Amino acid sequence: MKQKRGKQDVKMLESTPPQLLPKKGRLEISELAPQQRTIRTAEEIETAYNEAVKKHPFYDNADHTIDFHDATVFRDARGVVGGVFLPGALPAFAATMAADVLRPAAVRTSLRSNMFGGFAPLSGIAGYFDYRGSPVELKCRKTSFTYENVHSWPNVFPMIDYVSAIYKAVFPEQWAAQDAAVPDIVRIHGSPFSTLTVNQQFRTASHTDAGDFDMGYGLLAVLEGKFEGLSLALDDFGVCFRMQPRDILIFNTHFFHSNTEPELDHPGDEWSRLTCVCYYRAALGEPACVAEYERRLARAKEIGASPPPAVDAIIQKDNGNNFNKPAPTFPYLLTPFGGAASVCSLHCCTAKLLRLHELLLENPKLEVILFGESLRTDDGLPRREKEQLISVHLPVVVKMSPSGGFSELGGALKAAEEKQYFFEEKYLADELGPDLMSMWTQSRAHWLRLVKEDWERLCRRDPERTKFTWNNSSAMNAAFFDLCDVAKQMMIGLLNKETPSSAENHSFWILFAAHLNYACTTENGMPRDAVGMHKLNVKLKDFHFGGTRYLKDMPPEEQERRLERKKRIEEARRRGSSAHETHTDNWLLNDKFDYQQEDRKVEFEENGWMTPEAYVKHLGLKPCGDVTATASPTEPIHVLVVLPRPVVAAAAKDAKRDVPLATSEESIRLLMNPAAQRVLTGKARNVTLPSPLSFGGVKITVLFDCDDIDCIHPDFVILQHLLAAIEEDEAAKARVKYWAHVARYCVFVVETDVRDRRHFLLREEVRVAYEDVAEDCFRSLHAAAYSTKYNRLRTTPSLIALCNRKNIGLRFKFRGSPLNTIALIVVGERLD
Repeated sequence: MKQKRGKQDVKMLESTPPQLLPKKGRLEISELAPQQRTIRTAEEIETAYNEAVKKHPFYDNADHTIDFHDATVFRDARGVVGGVFLPGALPAFAATMAADVLRPAAVRTSLRSNMFGGFAPLSGIAGYFDYRGSPVELKCRKTSFTYENVHSWPNVFPMIDYVSAIYKAVFPEQWAAQDAAVPDIVRIHGSPFSTLTVNQQFRTASHTDAGDFDMGYGLLAVLEGKFEGLSLALDDFGVCFRMQPRDILIFNTHFFHSNTEPELDHPGDEWSRLTCVCYYRAALGEPACVAEYERRLARAKEIGASPPPAVDAIIQKDNGNNFNKPAPTFPYLLTPFGGAASVCSLHCCTAKLLRLHELLLENPKLEVILFGESLRTDDGLPRREKEQLISVHLPVVVKMSPSGGFSELGGALKAAEEKQYFFEEKYLADELGPDLMSMWTQSRAHWLRLVKEDWERLCRRDPERTKFTWNNSSAMNAAFFDLCDVAKQMMIGLLNKETPSSAENHSFWILFAAHLNYACTTENGMPRDAVGMHKLNVKLKDFHFGGTRYLKDMPPEEQERRLERKKRIEEARRRGSSAHETHTDNWLLNDKFDYQQEDRKVEFEENGWMTPEAYVKHLGLKPCGDVTATASPTEPIHVLVVLPRPVVAAAAKDAKRDVPLATSEESIRLLMNPAAQRVLTGKARNVTLPSPLSFGGVKITVLFDCDDIDCIHPDFVILQHLLAAIEEDEAAKARVKYWAHVARYCVFVVETDVRDRRHFLLREEVRVAYEDVAEDCFRSLHAAAYSTKYNRLRTTPSLIALCNRKNIGLRFKFRGSPLNTIALIVVGERLD
């Protein structure tokens, strides 16, 4: 199963961006609104958080032992597959098309706040849902999002078809069981999925997905984003999967899972991440929902519904037994060998790795010989105290700006600039009617023309100027207010409601301002921020409060003109709404049999895209069985351990170790724990070489780097703190490449990570205090553990760079290690 991130052999489609169209408050676009509607005190935040994490705790990357970077098939102790990780498996065009449709589906919802530390996350559902336990009267039907976006919904189908084909290729039995159970009228485009959960910038706390089909798997796809961290973790197993856009994870959603922390240089840094979980909502196949389908179908036939129903009869399928409970877990003690056995690029040596894994469990003392220390140290680096870590939710809460303007804090301005195209005519014309669109087009062009005239006049006076001076008594200012009158009616028409919420107002006006600012640059040729978002914001607030000259203070003829014009704009909006009313009836009252009427065929070949079947072959995917092959207990396995060459032995014995004084809280933490004291007072690990060892067919040889290896042909090579003894990065990279060539299968690069395991969660003052002493402290510990000339310690990112990121299979973290040791599994050549 060969799978790496990279370009896929498919043609990119210029897909339609998401439209600003929803009726039920969905103009509240996630990136454009401040995170909170009202101020919450620190005490309120703490109380909500403490209540939420009682049932749904957050787990950090440091709480897990293995980070999988490469394609992986992870099994539990019984050999049953718990998750399959496929980096870069979703074609770029399909991810983009789906993201453009689904982005607005993620809205603030308190329903999942218990999984977000007591805060309302950005989340939503699409497809079909049962709505049991919900105050929604009509059950078992399309979600409101799908109903309101029925015209753009088919752009999700390419993504659905690809992930369904991938699911079928990897888990044919589970796919077939799920496909046989899901009612045909609630499946999404012929797939075994009925429902999508869409999450935006949502770090989930530990939870299971109650309601998913028990005999199948869920499929998580990252559609877009700019982020690091936020790995999907299987909490009871101690493993996580480092996902990026276009990555897919097929996993048992009934296991407790969560996201690790975002890896930000500063807590307030911006990040974005849009994910989609595809699954079968099992309640949709239960008798109560089937009865609802039958009732709607009978009614549709009775009234002669048009268009006619997509089916003639409803079939009650065998829906299996769905208990809506967490799945039983069978974790095992993790080792670097056991973790490597899960990496797909090493499937040809899985049996050998599992044998080494079992050997370690039977002979724990081998851990020290192979890796220099135990995989778990109980009295080593102590766990960080809660007071040293930043909160999951920062106690900086922004109040919503008053109506008519927008907040200029956070990432809203940048997000609005990226989405300003929502105000282009091609995205609005179908929703607003020709009269209102004509008014928008003319008013927009008139204002831009007056802005350009004023700008040219200003530049004649000062050719070097970069800022636009807004004249409040000019024709341009009056034209701006006229344009705002049109825009306000557009907002009401788009939402189909007379009183938009504060969040909807905020999203609309910040997009409106971003669009005008962009037009001044691209159409008028002005500098990028000549007008600027701040100035437009001020003028929007003027408009909301009546302008710098209130209506009552205007000349009678101007008052009459404005009132008459406002009346004409409102009438144009109502005419457009009336013409479009076939799709504006209330979702809450929709009792039609409209299942599957949104379905469309995807023309893969006509668009130059690979068909899902061809794409699966292109990826080289194969079925994942639950039982793995076992190696013969006598089959030879050779493990080579490479140590850094020590300084002259006599000098090493007599040398006084320069240990920094442990005076600060951080240096005491690093140097004074019992495990660190044993390292400082003990014998260096590379002064003498142990004799070769043999355990049945397993041979272990230990030698120094640069020793003669003419007669040695190892299966696996373990570089034990070798790179720390090499000062130059290029030389260190060359040694990794050399040993990767020597190893038949892979190299285990064991090194100190000078970065704190909770680096991205440390309070600023704690991080500074740690970084002030960490390198010196670890250098002293390393000098005691390995008698070498150099002690060049690195962080995980720099070690990954030395080993070539694309060749990293996983990172293993030694729990409690006094040297903060990690192991990177490096596959030198991509194996068949």
